[in-house]
Amino acid sequence: MLTNNEIKLLRKLKQKKFRDEYQLFIVEGKKSVSEVVNNHFPVQNVYATHKYLAEIENIFPQVELITKTQSEQISAMSTDPEIFALVQMPAKKTFQADSYDKILVLDAVRDAGNLGTIIRTADWFDIHCIVCSSDCVDLYNPKTIQSSMGSFTRVDVFYSPLADFILQNKQNYRFYGTFMEGDAIGEIKFAEKTAIVLGSESHGISPEVAALLDEKISIPMVGKSDRSEKPESLNVSISAAVCCYELSKMK
Repeated sequence: MLTNNEIKLLRKLKQKKFRDEYQLFIVEGKKSVSEVVNNHFPVQNVYATHKYLAEIENIFPQVELITKTQSEQISAMSTDPEIFALVQMPAKKTFQADSYDKILVLDAVRDAGNLGTIIRTADWFDIHCIVCSSDCVDLYNPKTIQSSMGSFTRVDVFYSPLADFILQNKQNYRFYGTFMEGDAIGEIKFAEKTAIVLGSESHGISPEVAALLDEKISIPMVGKSDRSEKPESLNVSISAAVCCYELSKMK
């Protein structure tokens, strides 16, 4: 049975400063817990109520039984999933351009749900690298992990000052940036080594980063040309999905 000190630790991991201090994070939900176990992440422990105990024991032999009340105390979700994994953060990788032909680059995307959805979408379209600016939301934020639905185990996520990253990789990639105005994405013949930069919905791509890009691209509106009768912009995760789809058509 969980002790009060263990519950306190698990609750602390909702905050980034404690995740960084202990190098631990929480994964919630049956699918996501199965993903970290099956993909050989360094799982320290799995906790489950009677609802999932028998099922999860088939894939992880040491499961600690918790009560529904304890589950609610641990969860960062509005409806707790009654199953959790305590996972050690993997050793940080160094970005290697030779390992990735297509990458997404995110500039100041601060919504955890958006980042998780982008990771899940990239995984769907076989894109295995996302580079985030230093001020993007934390990969290990519980909402990011939850909304990625396990895809964070297959997509490498790096953090870097974007201007430095672009300058260091100019010889490796052609950098495209998404803007309201630019060449229509469906008409672009993407380079063999392509990086697409997406900005936040509030501010878009920062001027410092925009000045370093090779080409501006856009997702054209369909129908009426009067922008006042259209949404001001697309959600960044939707824009990322369109970009991933277009990249998937590369020969």
